[in-house]
Amino acid sequence: MENTSKSEKVPQILIVDDVETNLLILENIIEGMGYIPKCAANAAEAAALISESLPELVLLDVFMPEMDGYEFCERLKSNPLTRDIPVIFISAADSSEDKVKGFKLGAVDYIAKPFEITEVTMRVNNHLKLHEMQKELEMSNRRLHSVISSQARRIEDEQKNILYALAALTEQRDSDTADHMENVAYNCRLLAQSLQFSPDFTEEISEGFIDTIEVASRLHDIGKLRVPIDDTGEMVSGEQIRHHAEQGAEILERVYQNTPGNSFLPMAIEIARYHHACWDGSGYPGGVSGKGIPLSARIATVADNFDLLTGEGGQEETYSSQESFRLIKEGSGIYFDPDIVNVFLKIRKQLRHS
Repeated sequence: MENTSKSEKVPQILIVDDVETNLLILENIIEGMGYIPKCAANAAEAAALISESLPELVLLDVFMPEMDGYEFCERLKSNPLTRDIPVIFISAADSSEDKVKGFKLGAVDYIAKPFEITEVTMRVNNHLKLHEMQKELEMSNRRLHSVISSQARRIEDEQKNILYALAALTEQRDSDTADHMENVAYNCRLLAQSLQFSPDFTEEISEGFIDTIEVASRLHDIGKLRVPIDDTGEMVSGEQIRHHAEQGAEILERVYQNTPGNSFLPMAIEIARYHHACWDGSGYPGGVSGKGIPLSARIATVADNFDLLTGEGGQEETYSSQESFRLIKEGSGIYFDPDIVNVFLKIRKQLRHS
């Protein structure tokens, strides 16, 4: 008894024909091949059998009462559960027009009546093999996709860990900012997610942008590593601290030279360099204003200043959240991007602060 299936499960072949003699002939052929025949006299019976168990292949008569084979094939191919099942049409009409119509509907082959055992056997075996190979290929692709996704996640985690380690160094240098980086990262992500729904930012903000800014914004103050410490252990203020933005970008650029595949560092460099740039051009570095400031930095600037106002970062004077929102609003168009501030104020209840 012949059985070409590589699967332990014996293939089921659904035979659909309204002529009982044809059903008997095909049933005997299929049984002789070692497969399991399932017989239906019309489309309704065939649909009921399919609902019980999906066949590996369908032998389908073209001309049947109520619903012909073409319509039934079309329904099979429109259903995600059955669209991949091979369909072979069986019919006494073997004109090129009939065959073309069947192939356009998704059939894989055509067997003419009266049946020849050798032809039926070869065509059924060929398409079962092809179907099995297709399933194995799809399984291999899923496994490959899983492996690639796992490797990508591992690489991304390694890239994140580099930035987290750098952020930890900054925290150690500036002990007053214990929760500041976490708050800024959280609010940057939330603000970016909210901006994504604004027509002004839809094209610029993707899911990747949102994931990246949450990580990259943690390094906005890494330049403070180069700010001198006075006798009390505090960072000196004044002109020297103004350089920390450019120095932070330089630190990250050196890291990026050694790890050019790190997808988080380009945005981290932008944010470090421009998070003190002002919308009206009055910030530093000088010569940059408005939309000339990278979007990531414009978002981080709002999140950073809000958290500083509410108490983190060693500010001498702190404000309530309501007062901080008022100050951010007053700074709209001067220090901050007005469009970002508008969205920022709409999500005020969801923001994290000290």
